[in-house]
Order: sequence, then structure tokens, then C-alpha cells
Amino acid sequence: MQIINRAETGGELVPFNANESDIKAEVDRRTAKAGYTTGNGECPCRTKIMNNGFGESKLNVWPRDKAGNLI
Repeated sequence: MQIINRAETGGELVPFNANESDIKAEVDRRTAKAGYTTGNGECPCRTKIMNNGFGESKLNVWPRDKAGNLI
């Protein structure tokens, strides 16, 4: 809604002769300032599961009795 209000009230416009890399740099700077991305325009959180890949996977680490029930 803010974008529509800005457009109606004469908000920021991109000039036709603007360089594409300058526009991308400005978008990256603004989204990073708002906290949506990093300074490079990437997602600020991990997007895939990271693991070391060595040894047995420890998915179930809660203590259990011999029958497999939680203690």
C-alpha cells in the first residue's frame, strides 16, 4: 500500500538513462538496510541444511529406556 501511496504522491522514480548495475546496487543497499537481505542481496538466513557428513547421524538424542520410550 505504501508503494501505491508513494506513486500517487510523486515518490521516487528511476530515470530512463540509469545504469542497471547502479539500480541493483541501490536496491541491495535499501533491502539490506531494511533487514530483508544481506549487503550482497542474499537471504540473511541459511537456505539449505549444513552438516559435516561424517559418522552416524544423531537425530534422536533424547534419553530413552530399553523399550524406546522417553525417560
